[in-house]
Amino acid sequence: MRNQGLSNTQIEFRLKQAKAKDQKYENGKIFCSLCTKPHFIAERAHSMFLDSNLGDIGLFPGTAELEQEAIAELSDLLNLKNGAGFIVSGGTEANFLAMYAAREKANLKEPEVIVSELAHFSFNKIARILKIKLIQAKVDSCFNFDLENIESLITKNTIAIVANAGSTELGSIDPIEALSKISVKRAVPLHVDAAFGGLIIPFLKQSGYLVGDFDFSLPGVQTITVDPHKMGMSTIPAGGILFRDKSMLDYIKTETPYLTENYQYTVLGTRSGASVAATWAVFAYLGQEGFRKIVKNCMDLTILLYNQLKAGGFEVLVRPQLNIVAFRSANTKLLVDNLKKKGFFVSYSPHLNCARVVLMPHTTQQHVIDLVDCIKELEAC
Repeated sequence: MRNQGLSNTQIEFRLKQAKAKDQKYENGKIFCSLCTKPHFIAERAHSMFLDSNLGDIGLFPGTAELEQEAIAELSDLLNLKNGAGFIVSGGTEANFLAMYAAREKANLKEPEVIVSELAHFSFNKIARILKIKLIQAKVDSCFNFDLENIESLITKNTIAIVANAGSTELGSIDPIEALSKISVKRAVPLHVDAAFGGLIIPFLKQSGYLVGDFDFSLPGVQTITVDPHKMGMSTIPAGGILFRDKSMLDYIKTETPYLTENYQYTVLGTRSGASVAATWAVFAYLGQEGFRKIVKNCMDLTILLYNQLKAGGFEVLVRPQLNIVAFRSANTKLLVDNLKKKGFFVSYSPHLNCARVVLMPHTTQQHVIDLVDCIKELEAC
């Protein structure tokens, strides 16, 4: 740390200098991120609650009210009655809390969790921290959880099954209704990682898309991860975790004797009230009608890209279920590298050998056309 501080002018110059190096969502070149430019109402709300700490809710009861109202909105959307939940730091913490609660309740010496090949990488971290053995199930030709041998993977040590409601690589949705039936039959909790899809699928269903049930309307589903800082257009960080049964919180609570609350239930002690306020504000401002329009626009752009790639002779892995398109070219890794040189940020998945494009609320039709033109130009070289 320097001996004397800088002036306001010097600080602002350095901040602008650093910010200028960052990519901007609105420039239409970011096609690899599950996050997006926050909604303007989220930015406004965030700035009002910069000093709010939900780790000490007795000092910030108004912010705590906003959190519970936001959780109530998510619960209503995902058919949860009389449950519990929190706005947390992201999908990783949300998934952690679900697995932590499942492990503590099961109280087994060698706990196991069944995940698919397309489970989010956070489960690898979680398994190491919680000393859980991951049992990996295969995916089928549509890259969904293969049900053929799932029951043979369940043992006396199985504490949970994890399903994707929008895998981060392909946007694929597992057969959660069938997994719920297995969960109930074998008395194994089902956790749904809907970090991405949780704020998309309900609005697709409302718009007439043929999407299966994935939420608490299914009896096997005990916990759901859903992230407002993704398709919820909140500020970062704003993840979400919902529990069907409030009593599950007893397995993850920690005493906090010197604070204004007796217990905490999240991994983080200090929690930002700013992103909670931002989440509440977006939900309040858009409502379900606003979300439906945004989700439909993202899916329209997704189908546009899908059709353009198919027409161009590219191998598209699956017809998109959510606003993600995965495709292959003659040399996919080289194409992705060359797109980056042209300023387009597209993901590359090594184990699937595919390029991955995410069509988020900041994306426009012109952005998609520009990307397709660049892909065709590079392939023609």
